[in-house]
Amino acid sequence: MNKYLLIVLCLVISIFANAQENAKYLAGAVPEVGNKVIFSKEIKVKNPISKTALFDLMDKWAKDKYDPSRVEKDLNSRILLSNKEESSIACGVEQYLVFKKNAFVLDRAKMSYQLLLAIEDGQCDVTIRNIRYDYSDSKEIVPAEEMITDKVALNKNGDKLNRYYDKFRTYTVDSLNAVMNEIDTYLNGTSTGGAVAAVTVSQPVDRSTTGVESATPITSMTNSVAQAANIVGTTLESLSGYKNVPADKIPGNYIKLLNDWTLVTSGASGQENVMTASWGGLGVLWEKPVTICFLNPTRYSVQVMDKGEYYTISFYTEAYKDALKYCGSVSGRNTDKIKGSGLTPIKMPSGSTAFAEAWMILECRKIVSQQIQPNAVHAKDLEEGWTKDGFHKMYIGEILNVWIK
Repeated sequence: MNKYLLIVLCLVISIFANAQENAKYLAGAVPEVGNKVIFSKEIKVKNPISKTALFDLMDKWAKDKYDPSRVEKDLNSRILLSNKEESSIACGVEQYLVFKKNAFVLDRAKMSYQLLLAIEDGQCDVTIRNIRYDYSDSKEIVPAEEMITDKVALNKNGDKLNRYYDKFRTYTVDSLNAVMNEIDTYLNGTSTGGAVAAVTVSQPVDRSTTGVESATPITSMTNSVAQAANIVGTTLESLSGYKNVPADKIPGNYIKLLNDWTLVTSGASGQENVMTASWGGLGVLWEKPVTICFLNPTRYSVQVMDKGEYYTISFYTEAYKDALKYCGSVSGRNTDKIKGSGLTPIKMPSGSTAFAEAWMILECRKIVSQQIQPNAVHAKDLEEGWTKDGFHKMYIGEILNVWIK
C-alpha cells in the first residue's frame, strides 16, 4: 500500500511542477501592442554613465554579438543601423529554435526579428518586433501574430497551451527574455529584473559561447560550505543570481579575460582591500584546480594578501571600466577603495569578499606564495621596465568555487 501511495505522490508532485513551469507561458507571457507582438524592456544602468558612452557600449555589444564570424553560416544576423546622433541601433537577427534534436530527428524553426536599441541618459530601451518563423512544416514564413499570441496558443480557458503552437511560444519567450537578460547583464553585471513578460529566464549564461554545460543553483547547496570554512553568520542569500559551476567549466579564454582586467580582493572582514590585476593564469597543482596571480611587491594588497587565507578574483563587463580604473589608481593604505569604487561588496561562503556587479567570481584559498627571486628569471630581456619596484610576488590559490551569473 505504501508503495502505491508513493507512486501517486510522485505523480502529483510531477504534475504540480509541470503546472508551475507552464504557468509562466500562459496569459500575458507574449506582449501585444496594437495587435502586434512586441517585446520590450527598459534597462537602467546602475553606474553613472554618459549617453555617448552608453551608446558606444551598446554599439560594441551589437558588433560583437552579430559579428559574421560568430554567426552560423546559414543565418543572416547583422547590424542594420547604428546612428550615434540619434542614439539608436537596429539589428536584423536570425536564430534557430531547436525543439528536438537527436540522431534521427532535427525539429527546429528559423526565427527572425528586428532588435532595436534606443539609448537614453543612463538607460537602454530594448524592443524586439517583426518576429517571424520559417518552419519545415510550412511553405511560407509565418508571423508571430499567427503562432504565439494568447488567442492562438492558449485554449479557451487560458490555462493550457495548444499543441503545435506551444513549442513556438515557450521557446520564443525564453529566447527573447534571454536576449534582454544578456544586455542587462552586459551593462550591470547582473540582471536588474523587470523581464519583458511574466517570465523567469532559465539560462542567463549563453552556453553556446561560454561552454558552460551545467550549473548548480545556489539554493541547492547546504550550509556545510560555510561551516567547512568556519565562517559564522555567512549565508548564501547575498549570492542570489549566481550559479556554482565546476572549475573545468570556466568560460572563455583566460588570457582574453585578463586583458579586460580583474579585481583581486583579500583581507579579513573590515580590513578588505581590492586591486586590479592582469597577470596570471589557471592550472592544476596537487590535483587541485588553481589560479595563479602576480602582485607588485610595493602594493598594499600584498600585505593584506599575506595575512589572509582566502581571496577572490572577479571579472566585470565594460560598463565597470571606470570602477576598475579607480581601484587601480589609488592605494588602500589611506583610501577606502571599496567605498570609492561604488561597487557592492558581497560575502562569499569562505568569508572572502567580492562584488555583486561581477559576472564571474573565483573564490580561492591560498596554498602557495612565493617572492620571485632574480636568479630564478631566465628571460633577462624582460627584467628592464618591469623590475624597478622589485620582482613580483606569485600567489597560487585553490579554486573553491566558481560563481557565474
